[in-house]
Amino acid sequence: MIQTINFNPETDKKLLCTCGHPECDKRSVSQETLDQIQLIREDLNAPMVITSGGRCANHPNELKKRMPGDHQRCFAVDIKCNNPLLETKLKVLGGRHGATRVAGTSKDGFVHLAWTPTDSKCVPTWSY
Repeated sequence: MIQTINFNPETDKKLLCTCGHPECDKRSVSQETLDQIQLIREDLNAPMVITSGGRCANHPNELKKRMPGDHQRCFAVDIKCNNPLLETKLKVLGGRHGATRVAGTSKDGFVHLAWTPTDSKCVPTWSY
């Protein structure tokens, strides 16, 4: 079963795809991704609210993409974020714990952290 001390797809439903499509496989993020967000939560020493985790190919956000995104590939989570200090902490801790993609802002209401395999030394970032 995929879980950590603070994150469990059986109780944290946002770790699973929420598209509602009849063919949704209710995928979650990978164990490796959960392990990394657990480390971030421990360093942050505060609860974190996951707003999006795994997504199937039928999820509306994935249907817009040419290729499967971080969430569909089970490498990413979006974490609720409503202030600039938390945004900075999440981004720094994401980098400290090996995130290969960091995006979003407190203005967006979330920070996207992904551990997508890459050979690049550069961590891409963007706003929504």
